[in-house]
Amino acid sequence: MLDVDPRVTAFSFRRQHLDGTAPSALAVLEAVAGVYSSMPTGALSIRARSRGVTPDAIRALEGDRQAVRVRAMRTSAFLVARSQWARIAAATSVPDTRFAWLLRAADVADGELPGVRAAVLAAAAVPGSPAELRERLAAGDDDLPAWANGDRLRAILAVLTAYGDLVTVGGVSLSSNALRYVDRLVWLDRGAARSSASADPAPPDHEARAWLAGAYLRAFGPARVADLAWWAGWTRGRAADALAAHATTDLGDGLLLHADDLPAFETTTPLAPVLTLVPKWDAWTMGYPLDGRARFLDRDVHDRVFDGDGNGLAMVLRGGRALGAWAHRGERGRLAVDLDLFEPVRPAERDALETELAAIATFLGYRGAVVREEPSVIPNRRRQRRPFDG
Repeated sequence: MLDVDPRVTAFSFRRQHLDGTAPSALAVLEAVAGVYSSMPTGALSIRARSRGVTPDAIRALEGDRQAVRVRAMRTSAFLVARSQWARIAAATSVPDTRFAWLLRAADVADGELPGVRAAVLAAAAVPGSPAELRERLAAGDDDLPAWANGDRLRAILAVLTAYGDLVTVGGVSLSSNALRYVDRLVWLDRGAARSSASADPAPPDHEARAWLAGAYLRAFGPARVADLAWWAGWTRGRAADALAAHATTDLGDGLLLHADDLPAFETTTPLAPVLTLVPKWDAWTMGYPLDGRARFLDRDVHDRVFDGDGNGLAMVLRGGRALGAWAHRGERGRLAVDLDLFEPVRPAERDALETELAAIATFLGYRGAVVREEPSVIPNRRRQRRPFDG
């Protein structure tokens, strides 16, 4: 185990509300600047942070338009609070040229994009699946443009989602990623005409980046400039500039805190050795780069919880540190769980683990959980890199 101040683990764990103290699903999103929108990851990340939250409360985030799915940090898809999305979007925007490859995949030239955008947004005035949007684009005419078919339409939808013209809306199931696309302005202004919609205009980028840096430090700190840069998808220079807007305290090794958080940090007590289950791509475990994960992970087991592409798998934490990894799938109406524990656990811990997995199964609508131990739950594919070699 690396020499990590246990207060670093405990402080960020609690700031993430992984002790279950967030009062609501929306409070979770506001506290951690969003969770990954892929389901059931997003739902389970919220559940881990808000003790007693219900599936209906999570569905209501989108149904009541309290939250929206957008491209955000590192251009990944997040579920973020409606109150924060404009600042997050402005802070994490990237040049349109980043998505030029998607336009090429759709066989759409730059000059054609305005017309394509207008047509798609008109079709997406109400939420629709790709198939439904295609039907609306056809409007009784079988002579559709090439971009409106199959994978090309999906590429166009990805472009317009990346640009922020479209947002995605989930369905009833917390395990499904069948998304519907809708015009962002119309959706957030509850049906107002696009020409008159405001839908929370974005603040200046530099102000938005300063806000996001502050939000990151509150939720993920103590953290380094490099940690923020990786999480947000910024250069280190941009991250440093954004953090300069805040009064911070350096705890050593570049670990920064908001200056007014120092008294709370200094009185932080270590976490009790209780078990916490977090899903794949959890906000906390995906909040730091390779060399910033020591607060929750021992180096010798890193490759058992992160695959070669950098995806953090579902983890079993004991006292905030990784004790194992798990993966799940639906199997004949039950939640089939593969479990890789790094060391033996006591009978009471085993019982607690199986009880929690059964509760997760019920939460997701399965008829219980079936658990089996495996030597690894890393996907069986070629690793792209091994982060600690050499």
